[in-house]
Amino acid sequence: MTEDHRSQKNGGNLPKSPPQMIPPDATAGEKPAGQSRTTPVLILTCGLLLIVIALLVLFLPLRQDKPTVVQQTEQQETSKVIAQPSPQEQAPTQGQMAFNDDSAEEINQLFGVWLQKQAEAEAVNIAAWGGDIYAGAVLLARECDRLLGDQQYLAARKSCEDAIEKLDDLMASKETLLEQAVADGLLALEQGDPEAAASHFQQALALDADDERATTGARRAEQLPIVLRFLQDGLAMEKAGDPDGAMPAFTEAVALDPDFVPAQEALARVRAKIAERVFQQAMSRALQAVAENRPSAARKALQKAESIRPGDRAVRDLKQQLARTQLAGRLTTLRQQGERLEKEERWSDALKSCEEALSLDSHAAFATICQERVSLRVTLDRRLKTILAKPERLFEDGPLEEARQALAYASGVTPRGAILASQISQLERLVTEAEIEVEVVILSDGLTDIMVYHVGRLGTFQEKKLILRTGDYTATGSRNGYRDIRQTLKVRPASGKLVFTLRCEEQI
Repeated sequence: MTEDHRSQKNGGNLPKSPPQMIPPDATAGEKPAGQSRTTPVLILTCGLLLIVIALLVLFLPLRQDKPTVVQQTEQQETSKVIAQPSPQEQAPTQGQMAFNDDSAEEINQLFGVWLQKQAEAEAVNIAAWGGDIYAGAVLLARECDRLLGDQQYLAARKSCEDAIEKLDDLMASKETLLEQAVADGLLALEQGDPEAAASHFQQALALDADDERATTGARRAEQLPIVLRFLQDGLAMEKAGDPDGAMPAFTEAVALDPDFVPAQEALARVRAKIAERVFQQAMSRALQAVAENRPSAARKALQKAESIRPGDRAVRDLKQQLARTQLAGRLTTLRQQGERLEKEERWSDALKSCEEALSLDSHAAFATICQERVSLRVTLDRRLKTILAKPERLFEDGPLEEARQALAYASGVTPRGAILASQISQLERLVTEAEIEVEVVILSDGLTDIMVYHVGRLGTFQEKKLILRTGDYTATGSRNGYRDIRQTLKVRPASGKLVFTLRCEEQI
Protein backbone atom coordinates (compact mmCIF):
# COMPACT_ATOMS: atom_id res chain seq x y z
CA MET A 1 0.00 0.00 0.00
CA THR A 2 1.48 3.39 -0.98
CA GLU A 3 1.79 6.44 1.25
CA ASP A 4 -0.58 8.50 -0.97
CA HIS A 5 -3.15 5.76 -0.77
CA ARG A 6 -2.99 5.69 3.00
CA SER A 7 -3.24 9.51 3.07
CA GLN A 8 -6.41 9.38 1.01
CA LYS A 9 -7.85 6.72 3.27
CA ASN A 10 -7.11 8.78 6.40
CA GLY A 11 -8.01 12.29 5.14
CA GLY A 12 -4.41 13.11 4.17
CA ASN A 13 -2.81 12.70 7.63
CA LEU A 14 -2.52 9.75 9.99
CA PRO A 15 -3.75 10.55 13.49
CA LYS A 16 -0.98 11.26 15.97
CA SER A 17 -2.97 10.03 18.96
CA PRO A 18 -6.05 7.84 19.52
CA PRO A 19 -9.28 9.59 18.54
CA GLN A 20 -11.45 11.04 21.29
CA MET A 21 -14.53 8.93 21.84
CA ILE A 22 -17.54 11.42 22.01
CA PRO A 23 -21.04 10.08 22.69
CA PRO A 24 -23.38 10.49 19.74
CA ASP A 25 -25.83 12.73 21.63
CA ALA A 26 -23.19 15.11 23.06
CA THR A 27 -23.38 17.48 20.08
CA ALA A 28 -26.92 16.79 18.99
CA GLY A 29 -28.07 20.24 19.94
CA GLU A 30 -25.35 21.94 17.89
CA LYS A 31 -26.60 20.86 14.42
CA PRO A 32 -27.58 23.66 12.11
CA ALA A 33 -31.24 24.14 11.54
CA GLY A 34 -32.72 22.47 8.53
CA GLN A 35 -29.89 19.91 8.13
CA SER A 36 -31.20 16.41 7.45
CA ARG A 37 -30.05 13.43 9.56
CA THR A 38 -29.58 11.41 6.39
CA THR A 39 -26.95 13.77 5.00
CA PRO A 40 -23.93 12.15 6.84
CA VAL A 41 -25.07 8.74 5.72
CA LEU A 42 -25.13 9.78 2.12
CA ILE A 43 -21.74 11.44 2.42
CA LEU A 44 -20.19 8.40 4.00
CA THR A 45 -21.74 6.10 1.40
CA CYS A 46 -20.32 8.19 -1.41
CA GLY A 47 -16.94 8.22 0.31
CA LEU A 48 -17.00 4.45 0.57
CA LEU A 49 -17.81 4.14 -3.13
CA LEU A 50 -14.91 6.48 -3.95
CA ILE A 51 -12.58 4.29 -1.86
CA VAL A 52 -13.73 1.17 -3.69
CA ILE A 53 -13.18 2.88 -7.06
CA ALA A 54 -9.67 3.95 -5.93
CA LEU A 55 -8.87 0.38 -4.90
CA LEU A 56 -10.06 -0.92 -8.25
CA VAL A 57 -7.89 1.62 -10.10
CA LEU A 58 -4.85 0.78 -7.95
CA PHE A 59 -5.04 -3.04 -8.29
CA LEU A 60 -6.55 -3.27 -11.79
CA PRO A 61 -3.13 -4.01 -13.48
CA LEU A 62 -2.47 -6.84 -11.03
CA ARG A 63 -5.90 -8.34 -11.59
CA GLN A 64 -5.29 -8.65 -15.32
CA ASP A 65 -2.42 -11.16 -14.74
CA LYS A 66 -4.22 -13.36 -12.20
CA PRO A 67 -6.03 -16.63 -12.95
CA THR A 68 -9.70 -16.52 -13.74
CA VAL A 69 -10.53 -17.92 -10.36
CA VAL A 70 -8.92 -14.79 -8.79
CA GLN A 71 -11.02 -12.47 -10.92
CA GLN A 72 -14.18 -14.28 -9.95
CA THR A 73 -13.21 -14.11 -6.30
CA GLU A 74 -12.48 -10.34 -6.60
CA GLN A 75 -15.84 -9.73 -8.17
CA GLN A 76 -17.51 -11.57 -5.36
CA GLU A 77 -15.50 -9.63 -2.75
CA THR A 78 -16.30 -6.31 -4.52
CA SER A 79 -19.97 -7.16 -4.46
CA LYS A 80 -19.71 -7.90 -0.78
CA VAL A 81 -17.93 -4.58 -0.15
CA ILE A 82 -20.54 -2.58 -2.06
CA ALA A 83 -23.34 -4.39 -0.30
CA GLN A 84 -21.90 -3.66 3.15
CA PRO A 85 -23.61 -0.90 5.10
CA SER A 86 -21.82 2.41 5.66
CA PRO A 87 -19.56 2.92 8.69
CA GLN A 88 -22.23 5.09 10.37
CA GLU A 89 -24.76 2.26 9.97
CA GLN A 90 -22.38 -0.16 11.77
CA ALA A 91 -21.49 -0.17 15.39
CA PRO A 92 -17.88 0.83 16.09
CA THR A 93 -15.62 -2.27 16.14
CA GLN A 94 -13.03 -3.11 18.73
CA GLY A 95 -10.32 -2.45 16.12
CA GLN A 96 -11.64 1.05 15.44
CA MET A 97 -11.82 1.84 19.10
CA ALA A 98 -8.22 0.57 19.60
CA PHE A 99 -6.85 2.88 16.91
CA ASN A 100 -3.42 4.41 17.46
CA ASP A 101 -0.30 5.35 15.47
CA ASP A 102 1.56 2.20 16.48
CA SER A 103 -1.18 -0.11 15.16
CA ALA A 104 -1.30 1.62 11.80
CA GLU A 105 2.48 1.55 11.46
CA GLU A 106 2.63 -2.17 12.42
CA ILE A 107 0.05 -3.07 9.79
CA ASN A 108 1.85 -0.92 7.23
CA GLN A 109 5.01 -2.90 7.99
CA LEU A 110 3.10 -6.18 7.67
CA PHE A 111 1.77 -5.08 4.32
CA GLY A 112 5.31 -4.16 3.28
CA VAL A 113 6.44 -7.68 4.22
CA TRP A 114 3.65 -9.04 2.09
CA LEU A 115 4.67 -6.93 -0.89
CA GLN A 116 8.30 -8.06 -0.58
CA LYS A 117 7.34 -11.71 -0.33
CA GLN A 118 4.91 -11.31 -3.23
CA ALA A 119 7.68 -9.80 -5.37
CA GLU A 120 9.97 -12.73 -4.53
CA ALA A 121 7.19 -15.17 -5.37
CA GLU A 122 6.41 -13.44 -8.66
CA ALA A 123 10.11 -13.73 -9.52
CA VAL A 124 9.69 -17.51 -9.49
CA ASN A 125 6.54 -17.31 -11.61
CA ILE A 126 4.13 -18.11 -8.78
CA ALA A 127 1.18 -16.78 -10.79
CA ALA A 128 1.66 -19.73 -13.20
CA TRP A 129 1.64 -22.43 -10.54
CA GLY A 130 0.18 -20.95 -7.34
CA GLY A 131 -3.42 -21.55 -8.42
CA ASP A 132 -6.33 -20.88 -6.02
CA ILE A 133 -4.03 -20.77 -2.99
CA TYR A 134 -2.07 -17.84 -4.39
CA ALA A 135 -5.27 -16.13 -5.51
CA GLY A 136 -6.66 -16.48 -1.99
CA ALA A 137 -3.50 -14.99 -0.48
CA VAL A 138 -3.76 -12.00 -2.84
CA LEU A 139 -7.39 -11.44 -1.83
CA LEU A 140 -6.43 -11.56 1.83
CA ALA A 141 -3.73 -8.94 1.21
CA ARG A 142 -6.24 -6.67 -0.53
CA GLU A 143 -8.68 -7.18 2.32
CA CYS A 144 -5.89 -6.16 4.70
CA ASP A 145 -5.40 -2.98 2.71
CA ARG A 146 -9.12 -2.22 2.70
CA LEU A 147 -9.51 -2.84 6.42
CA LEU A 148 -6.52 -0.64 7.14
CA GLY A 149 -8.14 2.13 5.20
CA ASP A 150 -11.26 1.60 7.25
CA GLN A 151 -9.14 1.74 10.42
CA GLN A 152 -10.18 -1.81 11.34
CA TYR A 153 -6.70 -2.65 12.55
CA LEU A 154 -7.22 -5.98 14.29
CA ALA A 155 -9.04 -7.42 11.26
CA ALA A 156 -6.47 -5.83 8.94
CA ARG A 157 -3.59 -7.41 10.90
CA LYS A 158 -5.33 -10.80 10.77
CA SER A 159 -5.81 -10.56 6.98
CA CYS A 160 -2.15 -9.55 6.42
CA GLU A 161 -0.84 -12.32 8.64
CA ASP A 162 -3.08 -14.90 6.95
CA ALA A 163 -1.98 -13.69 3.49
CA ILE A 164 1.70 -13.93 4.45
CA GLU A 165 1.19 -17.37 6.03
CA LYS A 166 -0.59 -18.69 2.91
CA LEU A 167 2.18 -17.35 0.67
CA ASP A 168 4.93 -18.80 2.90
CA ASP A 169 3.24 -22.18 2.97
CA LEU A 170 2.81 -22.11 -0.79
CA MET A 171 6.46 -21.22 -1.38
CA ALA A 172 7.55 -23.93 1.07
CA SER A 173 5.50 -26.50 -0.89
CA LYS A 174 7.18 -25.63 -4.21
CA GLU A 175 9.44 -28.70 -4.25
CA THR A 176 6.57 -30.97 -3.22
CA LEU A 177 4.39 -29.53 -5.97
CA LEU A 178 7.23 -30.06 -8.45
CA GLU A 179 7.65 -33.69 -7.48
CA GLN A 180 3.90 -34.26 -7.65
CA ALA A 181 3.64 -32.63 -11.08
CA VAL A 182 6.49 -34.78 -12.42
CA ALA A 183 4.98 -37.92 -10.90
CA ASP A 184 1.55 -37.11 -12.37
CA GLY A 185 3.15 -36.46 -15.76
CA LEU A 186 4.98 -39.77 -15.73
CA LEU A 187 1.78 -41.56 -14.75
CA ALA A 188 -0.07 -39.89 -17.60
CA LEU A 189 2.67 -41.02 -19.99
CA GLU A 190 2.35 -44.60 -18.79
CA GLN A 191 -1.42 -44.40 -19.22
CA GLY A 192 -0.98 -43.11 -22.79
CA ASP A 193 -2.55 -39.67 -22.17
CA PRO A 194 -0.34 -37.14 -23.99
CA GLU A 195 -2.54 -34.10 -23.19
CA ALA A 196 -2.59 -34.73 -19.45
CA ALA A 197 1.12 -35.54 -19.47
CA ALA A 198 1.94 -32.31 -21.32
CA SER A 199 -0.17 -30.32 -18.85
CA HIS A 200 1.56 -31.82 -15.81
CA PHE A 201 5.04 -31.32 -17.23
CA GLN A 202 4.25 -27.72 -18.20
CA GLN A 203 3.17 -27.20 -14.60
CA ALA A 204 6.47 -28.73 -13.47
CA LEU A 205 8.43 -26.47 -15.82
CA ALA A 206 6.54 -23.47 -14.42
CA LEU A 207 7.81 -24.54 -11.00
CA ASP A 208 11.36 -25.16 -12.25
CA ALA A 209 12.24 -24.39 -15.86
CA ASP A 210 15.57 -26.19 -15.50
CA ASP A 211 14.19 -29.49 -14.19
CA GLU A 212 15.59 -32.16 -16.51
CA ARG A 213 12.81 -34.63 -15.72
CA ALA A 214 10.14 -32.13 -16.69
CA THR A 215 11.99 -31.17 -19.88
CA THR A 216 12.40 -34.81 -20.88
CA GLY A 217 8.80 -35.56 -19.92
CA ALA A 218 7.48 -32.70 -22.01
CA ARG A 219 9.45 -33.96 -25.00
CA ARG A 220 8.12 -37.47 -24.43
CA ALA A 221 4.57 -36.14 -24.19
CA GLU A 222 5.05 -34.38 -27.53
CA GLN A 223 6.20 -37.62 -29.19
CA LEU A 224 3.66 -39.85 -27.43
CA PRO A 225 0.96 -39.68 -30.15
CA ILE A 226 3.43 -41.04 -32.73
CA VAL A 227 4.63 -43.66 -30.26
CA LEU A 228 1.04 -44.74 -29.65
CA ARG A 229 0.40 -45.09 -33.39
CA PHE A 230 3.40 -47.40 -33.78
CA LEU A 231 2.28 -49.32 -30.71
CA GLN A 232 -1.23 -49.80 -32.04
CA ASP A 233 0.09 -50.94 -35.44
CA GLY A 234 2.34 -53.49 -33.74
CA LEU A 235 -0.45 -54.74 -31.49
CA ALA A 236 -2.71 -55.25 -34.49
CA MET A 237 -0.09 -57.34 -36.29
CA GLU A 238 0.70 -59.28 -33.14
CA LYS A 239 -2.99 -60.07 -32.66
CA ALA A 240 -3.10 -61.27 -36.28
CA GLY A 241 -0.35 -63.79 -35.47
CA ASP A 242 2.48 -61.93 -37.18
CA PRO A 243 5.15 -61.25 -34.52
CA ASP A 244 7.77 -60.70 -37.22
CA GLY A 245 5.65 -57.92 -38.69
CA ALA A 246 4.95 -56.43 -35.26
CA MET A 247 8.63 -56.30 -34.35
CA PRO A 248 9.55 -53.25 -36.54
CA ALA A 249 6.57 -51.23 -35.24
CA PHE A 250 7.42 -51.92 -31.61
CA THR A 251 11.08 -51.22 -32.33
CA GLU A 252 10.19 -47.80 -33.76
CA ALA A 253 8.04 -47.02 -30.72
CA VAL A 254 10.87 -47.90 -28.34
CA ALA A 255 13.37 -45.94 -30.43
CA LEU A 256 11.19 -42.82 -30.15
CA ASP A 257 10.64 -43.28 -26.41
CA PRO A 258 12.94 -45.84 -24.77
CA ASP A 259 11.20 -45.26 -21.42
CA PHE A 260 7.65 -45.99 -22.59
CA VAL A 261 6.87 -49.18 -20.67
CA PRO A 262 4.00 -50.52 -22.86
CA ALA A 263 6.24 -50.36 -25.94
CA GLN A 264 9.11 -51.98 -24.05
CA GLU A 265 6.85 -54.78 -22.86
CA ALA A 266 5.35 -55.32 -26.31
CA LEU A 267 8.79 -55.45 -27.94
CA ALA A 268 10.06 -57.89 -25.31
CA ARG A 269 6.95 -60.03 -25.80
CA VAL A 270 7.29 -60.42 -29.59
CA ARG A 271 11.01 -60.93 -29.26
CA ALA A 272 10.31 -63.77 -26.83
CA LYS A 273 7.79 -65.30 -29.26
CA ILE A 274 10.21 -65.13 -32.16
CA ALA A 275 13.05 -66.49 -30.01
CA GLU A 276 10.85 -69.38 -28.87
CA ARG A 277 10.03 -70.26 -32.45
CA VAL A 278 13.68 -70.12 -33.52
CA PHE A 279 14.67 -72.16 -30.47
CA GLN A 280 12.20 -74.92 -31.25
CA GLN A 281 13.34 -75.02 -34.88
CA ALA A 282 16.98 -75.30 -33.82
CA MET A 283 16.20 -78.11 -31.37
CA SER A 284 14.29 -80.00 -34.07
CA ARG A 285 17.25 -79.75 -36.43
CA ALA A 286 19.61 -80.89 -33.69
CA LEU A 287 17.50 -83.94 -32.81
CA GLN A 288 17.25 -84.94 -36.46
CA ALA A 289 20.99 -84.53 -36.95
CA VAL A 290 21.74 -86.67 -33.88
CA ALA A 291 19.39 -89.37 -35.14
CA GLU A 292 21.08 -89.29 -38.56
CA ASN A 293 24.58 -89.37 -37.00
CA ARG A 294 25.51 -85.98 -38.35
CA PRO A 295 27.38 -84.57 -35.35
CA SER A 296 28.61 -81.42 -37.10
CA ALA A 297 25.07 -80.35 -38.06
CA ALA A 298 23.82 -81.27 -34.59
CA ARG A 299 26.48 -79.13 -32.89
CA LYS A 300 25.66 -76.16 -35.10
CA ALA A 301 21.94 -76.40 -34.33
CA LEU A 302 22.61 -76.77 -30.59
CA GLN A 303 24.85 -73.70 -30.62
CA LYS A 304 21.97 -71.72 -32.11
CA ALA A 305 19.53 -73.03 -29.49
CA GLU A 306 21.97 -72.34 -26.67
CA SER A 307 22.49 -68.76 -27.83
CA ILE A 308 18.76 -68.21 -27.36
CA ARG A 309 18.44 -70.07 -24.06
CA PRO A 310 21.80 -70.33 -22.30
CA GLY A 311 21.77 -73.10 -19.73
CA ASP A 312 18.50 -74.61 -20.96
CA ARG A 313 18.06 -78.15 -19.61
CA ALA A 314 16.82 -79.60 -22.91
CA VAL A 315 19.83 -78.16 -24.71
CA ARG A 316 22.17 -79.47 -22.03
CA ASP A 317 20.65 -82.97 -22.17
CA LEU A 318 20.84 -83.12 -25.95
CA LYS A 319 24.44 -81.88 -25.87
CA GLN A 320 25.29 -84.66 -23.44
CA GLN A 321 23.55 -87.17 -25.65
CA LEU A 322 25.44 -85.89 -28.66
CA ALA A 323 28.68 -86.05 -26.69
CA ARG A 324 28.00 -89.64 -25.70
CA THR A 325 27.13 -90.53 -29.27
CA GLN A 326 30.24 -88.81 -30.54
CA LEU A 327 32.37 -90.52 -27.90
CA ALA A 328 30.99 -93.93 -28.75
CA GLY A 329 31.58 -93.27 -32.42
CA ARG A 330 35.11 -92.05 -31.84
CA LEU A 331 35.95 -95.03 -29.61
CA THR A 332 34.61 -97.39 -32.26
CA THR A 333 36.74 -95.66 -34.87
CA LEU A 334 39.84 -95.87 -32.67
CA ARG A 335 39.22 -99.55 -31.91
CA GLN A 336 38.87 -100.38 -35.58
CA GLN A 337 41.89 -98.28 -36.41
CA GLY A 338 43.95 -100.01 -33.74
CA GLU A 339 42.97 -103.45 -35.01
CA ARG A 340 43.92 -102.50 -38.55
CA LEU A 341 47.28 -101.11 -37.46
CA GLU A 342 47.99 -104.28 -35.47
CA LYS A 343 47.32 -106.38 -38.53
CA GLU A 344 49.69 -104.14 -40.45
CA GLU A 345 52.19 -104.55 -37.58
CA ARG A 346 52.45 -100.77 -37.21
CA TRP A 347 52.83 -101.15 -33.52
CA SER A 348 53.74 -97.56 -32.62
CA ASP A 349 50.73 -96.18 -34.50
CA ALA A 350 48.47 -98.83 -32.98
CA LEU A 351 49.67 -97.83 -29.49
CA LYS A 352 48.76 -94.20 -30.20
CA SER A 353 45.21 -95.24 -31.11
CA CYS A 354 44.89 -97.19 -27.84
CA GLU A 355 46.20 -94.29 -25.77
CA GLU A 356 43.87 -91.80 -27.48
CA ALA A 357 40.92 -94.06 -26.71
CA LEU A 358 41.95 -94.20 -23.05
CA SER A 359 42.24 -90.40 -22.93
CA LEU A 360 38.62 -90.16 -24.11
CA ASP A 361 37.36 -92.90 -21.79
CA SER A 362 39.66 -94.25 -19.14
CA HIS A 363 37.21 -97.12 -18.56
CA ALA A 364 37.23 -98.35 -22.16
CA ALA A 365 38.13 -102.03 -21.72
CA PHE A 366 39.26 -102.61 -25.29
CA ALA A 367 41.67 -99.70 -25.04
CA THR A 368 43.20 -101.01 -21.80
CA ILE A 369 43.78 -104.48 -23.27
CA CYS A 370 45.02 -102.95 -26.50
CA GLN A 371 47.53 -100.79 -24.66
CA GLU A 372 48.96 -103.76 -22.73
CA ARG A 373 49.19 -106.02 -25.78
CA VAL A 374 50.52 -103.47 -28.21
CA SER A 375 53.06 -102.08 -25.74
CA LEU A 376 54.77 -105.49 -25.64
CA ARG A 377 54.84 -105.71 -29.42
CA VAL A 378 56.22 -102.16 -29.65
CA THR A 379 59.05 -103.12 -27.30
CA LEU A 380 59.80 -106.35 -29.20
CA ASP A 381 59.67 -104.61 -32.57
CA ARG A 382 62.13 -101.93 -31.43
CA ARG A 383 64.42 -104.58 -29.93
CA LEU A 384 64.52 -106.67 -33.11
CA LYS A 385 65.04 -103.65 -35.32
CA THR A 386 67.97 -102.54 -33.16
CA ILE A 387 69.66 -105.96 -33.42
CA LEU A 388 69.06 -106.28 -37.13
CA ALA A 389 70.35 -102.77 -37.77
CA LYS A 390 73.88 -103.76 -36.56
CA PRO A 391 74.43 -107.47 -37.23
CA GLU A 392 78.20 -107.19 -36.72
CA ARG A 393 77.60 -106.77 -33.01
CA LEU A 394 76.60 -110.45 -32.91
CA PHE A 395 80.26 -111.37 -33.42
CA GLU A 396 80.67 -110.47 -29.77
CA ASP A 397 79.53 -112.78 -27.04
CA GLY A 398 77.29 -110.26 -25.20
CA PRO A 399 75.28 -109.03 -28.14
CA LEU A 400 75.08 -112.58 -29.49
CA GLU A 401 73.54 -113.77 -26.24
CA GLU A 402 71.07 -110.92 -26.29
CA ALA A 403 70.11 -111.86 -29.85
CA ARG A 404 69.57 -115.48 -28.83
CA GLN A 405 67.18 -114.33 -26.05
CA ALA A 406 65.27 -111.98 -28.34
CA LEU A 407 64.96 -114.74 -30.90
CA ALA A 408 63.58 -117.14 -28.35
CA TYR A 409 60.98 -114.61 -27.12
CA ALA A 410 59.95 -113.57 -30.64
CA SER A 411 59.52 -117.15 -31.72
CA GLY A 412 56.82 -117.63 -29.06
CA VAL A 413 54.77 -114.51 -29.91
CA THR A 414 51.37 -114.94 -31.60
CA PRO A 415 49.88 -113.94 -33.85
CA ARG A 416 52.94 -113.75 -36.02
CA GLY A 417 52.59 -111.38 -38.91
CA ALA A 418 54.71 -111.21 -42.01
CA ILE A 419 57.00 -108.53 -40.56
CA LEU A 420 57.66 -110.42 -37.35
CA ALA A 421 58.24 -113.65 -39.28
CA SER A 422 60.77 -111.85 -41.47
CA GLN A 423 62.51 -110.39 -38.42
CA ILE A 424 62.72 -113.81 -36.77
CA SER A 425 64.09 -115.37 -39.96
CA GLN A 426 66.76 -112.67 -40.32
CA LEU A 427 67.76 -112.96 -36.71
CA GLU A 428 67.96 -116.77 -36.89
CA ARG A 429 70.26 -116.46 -39.87
CA LEU A 430 72.50 -113.88 -38.17
CA VAL A 431 72.72 -115.94 -34.99
CA THR A 432 73.54 -119.07 -36.99
CA GLU A 433 76.22 -117.27 -38.95
CA ALA A 434 77.64 -115.78 -35.79
CA GLU A 435 77.95 -119.27 -34.30
CA ILE A 436 79.71 -120.91 -37.33
CA GLU A 437 83.40 -121.81 -36.80
CA VAL A 438 85.86 -121.29 -39.68
CA GLU A 439 89.41 -122.70 -40.13
CA VAL A 440 91.94 -119.85 -40.20
CA VAL A 441 95.64 -120.22 -41.15
CA ILE A 442 98.12 -117.53 -40.10
CA LEU A 443 101.48 -117.43 -41.86
CA SER A 444 104.50 -115.63 -40.32
CA ASP A 445 108.33 -115.54 -40.49
CA GLY A 446 109.08 -117.22 -37.18
CA LEU A 447 110.56 -113.93 -35.96
CA THR A 448 107.41 -111.81 -35.43
CA ASP A 449 105.60 -112.14 -32.11
CA ILE A 450 101.86 -112.54 -32.97
CA MET A 451 98.83 -111.77 -30.71
CA VAL A 452 95.13 -112.04 -31.67
CA TYR A 453 92.66 -110.17 -29.49
CA HIS A 454 89.93 -112.33 -27.92
CA VAL A 455 92.07 -115.39 -28.81
CA GLY A 456 95.40 -114.84 -27.07
CA ARG A 457 99.17 -114.53 -27.57
CA LEU A 458 100.36 -116.92 -30.28
CA GLY A 459 104.13 -116.10 -30.15
CA THR A 460 106.49 -116.64 -33.11
CA PHE A 461 105.83 -119.28 -35.75
CA GLN A 462 105.93 -119.98 -39.42
CA GLU A 463 102.35 -121.22 -39.69
CA LYS A 464 99.49 -121.50 -37.21
CA LYS A 465 96.02 -123.04 -37.71
CA LEU A 466 93.07 -121.68 -35.70
CA ILE A 467 89.35 -122.51 -35.57
CA LEU A 468 87.57 -119.18 -35.10
CA ARG A 469 83.88 -118.27 -34.86
CA THR A 470 82.52 -115.84 -37.37
CA GLY A 471 83.51 -112.33 -36.55
CA ASP A 472 86.22 -109.67 -36.79
CA TYR A 473 89.47 -110.24 -34.94
CA THR A 474 92.33 -107.80 -34.42
CA ALA A 475 95.85 -109.33 -34.75
CA THR A 476 99.12 -107.51 -33.95
CA GLY A 477 102.77 -108.39 -34.55
CA SER A 478 105.99 -107.04 -33.03
CA ARG A 479 109.75 -107.61 -33.67
CA ASN A 480 112.82 -105.90 -32.28
CA GLY A 481 114.17 -103.33 -34.69
CA TYR A 482 111.05 -103.43 -36.86
CA ARG A 483 107.86 -101.42 -36.97
CA ASP A 484 104.81 -103.14 -35.35
CA ILE A 485 102.00 -104.34 -37.59
CA ARG A 486 98.23 -104.45 -37.03
CA GLN A 487 95.62 -106.30 -39.11
CA THR A 488 91.87 -107.14 -38.85
CA LEU A 489 91.00 -110.73 -39.55
CA LYS A 490 87.48 -110.81 -41.00
CA VAL A 491 86.20 -114.33 -40.46
CA ARG A 492 83.03 -115.09 -42.41
CA PRO A 493 81.12 -118.30 -42.92
CA ALA A 494 80.96 -120.06 -46.31
CA SER A 495 84.33 -118.62 -47.25
CA GLY A 496 86.29 -121.85 -46.86
CA LYS A 497 89.73 -121.89 -45.22
CA LEU A 498 91.09 -118.40 -44.63
CA VAL A 499 94.80 -117.58 -44.82
CA PHE A 500 96.35 -114.42 -43.28
CA THR A 501 100.04 -113.40 -43.37
CA LEU A 502 101.49 -111.53 -40.44
CA ARG A 503 105.21 -110.49 -40.31
CA CYS A 504 107.15 -107.36 -39.35
CA GLU A 505 109.25 -106.40 -42.36
CA GLU A 506 109.90 -102.66 -42.06
CA GLN A 507 113.08 -101.89 -40.18
CA ILE A 508 113.21 -98.93 -37.87
